[in-house]
Amino acid sequence: MSFPKRKKPEKKPVRTATKGAPTKARGAVKGRGATKKPLFRIDQRGDSDPRGDDATARGDGRRPTRPSSGAPRPKKVVERKRPDLSSEPHPGHFILTTREGAEQDLVDELVLAGVVDPPPRVLAPALVLAPKVPKRDKRPIDLAFARQGFPIVQSVRAHDLDEVATRTARSLRGQLERAREYALHVWVPDSDLGNPLASLADELEKKIAAQLAEALPQARRMDDAALRRLASMPLAQVCVIDPERTVSGVTYSNAALSLARGGRTRVRVTGSFPSRAARKLEEALAWLGVEPGPGELCVDLGAAPGGWTYVLAERRARVIAVDPAKLRPEILARKGVKHLQESAFTYAPDEPIDWLFCDMAWRPLEAAALLAKWGRKRWARMMVANIKLPMTKKADMIARVRGILESEGDWKHIRVKQLYHDRDEVTISAHVS
Repeated sequence: MSFPKRKKPEKKPVRTATKGAPTKARGAVKGRGATKKPLFRIDQRGDSDPRGDDATARGDGRRPTRPSSGAPRPKKVVERKRPDLSSEPHPGHFILTTREGAEQDLVDELVLAGVVDPPPRVLAPALVLAPKVPKRDKRPIDLAFARQGFPIVQSVRAHDLDEVATRTARSLRGQLERAREYALHVWVPDSDLGNPLASLADELEKKIAAQLAEALPQARRMDDAALRRLASMPLAQVCVIDPERTVSGVTYSNAALSLARGGRTRVRVTGSFPSRAARKLEEALAWLGVEPGPGELCVDLGAAPGGWTYVLAERRARVIAVDPAKLRPEILARKGVKHLQESAFTYAPDEPIDWLFCDMAWRPLEAAALLAKWGRKRWARMMVANIKLPMTKKADMIARVRGILESEGDWKHIRVKQLYHDRDEVTISAHVS
């Protein structure tokens, strides 16, 4: 039995692309209007790579060579990741706390200071983990966005508070066994997640303090007033990250970023003008450890409505308040206060000034140029200023402001800090050589 022969299918003519007609990426005959391979290739993850799969898989950034005929393409895209810190803090790391929302600013500041391998990272709201903290003359550098920090000696993860206290006290005991006096701070990060743990931190501190007192009978725990008064002593710190994680370590008080618990320097202003501006200056003077004395001459640029002038007048300093706007009547009536209604950018003093103060809502580079002029002309010997930072890259802007003060002015020993009462701003201090 024979089957009928099947007819061969007719070959369809190949259509060539014409000008203006759409063409296909594959199967088109080369010629006028024909297209080549697509410029972008989609890998298995859905990412587009203009260099093709080979460049992505190799990870070196060079243009890939065309594979030989029959060479298989890689099935998976392999990425090279930079070495990173582990997910958990461990001894040797530094933990730093900052204002909630300023975590990336602190990371950027550390990177600008040279902490890049491995890079610092955000651990939790208001907490940053770093492999190290840059030092200058064997002391940690002033980090503008770091409120407090310490090198981690012990990291504890446990549900039971007694277990946390026992393990933490055992670790701190090894660090304090030769001390005659020490201070102990147990604190939480200043964040929406950390602040509700304050009562837990207080209970943990009591348990740790009791165990240290028993294990170190020769050492005496000092209060915060003695911590600020004495030159140097071991400062044991415990940070409660969350209900199950704590880290602890010891620094000397003269090398600590702050002597306040968790770096929170809360300031109260007595009298009839307790504004946030007044609290900012009170905290700045406490941070500096020096302030204007009675009879010293101060200039307050951008003084209205008078918060900083009020703080200076309380110290019986003479104040020249410079601002086109008016001061509050009760401040203007204070003894030693003189108000000049003119621009801070055109004002020039008639006599040498002891202190220059400046808190103006002005662009940071223009404010820095104004402060540099005062340093260059040596119109004042000390300076305290507040620089507004509404931009995203705050660490970069601080570096630019510092550069202007150093290169265009004659200011020395420049310090920058985002204080507890600062918001999107930092406080700068300096003095002429």
